[in-house]
Amino acid sequence: MNFGRNPILLIVALFFLLFLVLSLVNRKRSSSLGDTDRAVRTNQALTRVMNAQNSFLKKNGRYAQHVSDLIPFAHRIATDLTDGVVSIQLDSSGGKTYFVQVSSPVVSFTRTVTNGKVITKNCLQLKGAGKDFCTRTTSDIAKSLPAS
Repeated sequence: MNFGRNPILLIVALFFLLFLVLSLVNRKRSSSLGDTDRAVRTNQALTRVMNAQNSFLKKNGRYAQHVSDLIPFAHRIATDLTDGVVSIQLDSSGGKTYFVQVSSPVVSFTRTVTNGKVITKNCLQLKGAGKDFCTRTTSDIAKSLPAS
């Protein structure tokens, strides 16, 4: 092919080469967690809290009232909270029932446990990366509260 006779082909070839080189040079590498990683970490945090509560119950005959009480049973809970990946809310009267909510920007889980048995569980997928852990999405939520 003789590019001298057809300068348009030369311009197109140079543009394509420039586009290819720029896309390779400007690739951004992220050091932060992606949404899939956040969903996995949220699920892991829920499992840690529930396992730590079971251990606390076996040792003390009741459930822990505060997340901080669970850290000796699952040290990674402190890491989960420090990293800011998840938020953990725990509500218990110190008896045989507790409610826990573990959430991130990707997925949110809630569980109510009585005497070692899960009596209610719920989840909400906030982003598509949470679909492996939860099928309920924000579009499934009623747009207004039911009348009393």
